[in-house]
Amino acid sequence: MIQFKRYPHVKDLIIHYATTLNEPAVLLILKQGIKGEQDATKFAQFIWQMVGQMGTDSEEGISVLGRIDNTDTVPDIDYEISLHLANIGYAEIWDKICDDQ
Repeated sequence: MIQFKRYPHVKDLIIHYATTLNEPAVLLILKQGIKGEQDATKFAQFIWQMVGQMGTDSEEGISVLGRIDNTDTVPDIDYEISLHLANIGYAEIWDKICDDQ
């Protein structure tokens, strides 16, 4: 299980968007943890998909977890995801996907 110790709301956002964007593989990764490079890549790519959708939802006035604009949580998301991926040996995947954005 992927745990978010400093910013637990990051997990809530991931669950919401993985459900909304119909990404059951991301929910499974969240529950079971990252098992390899393919999981790390899928998860990191999804995070940026989620960030893009957060911006769209904000522009369209869609409330997510009781807030219209969650884009201020992007630094929290980056902190949690980059720390987790670094701790399990996949920092380079996060860095590459971030650079591609």
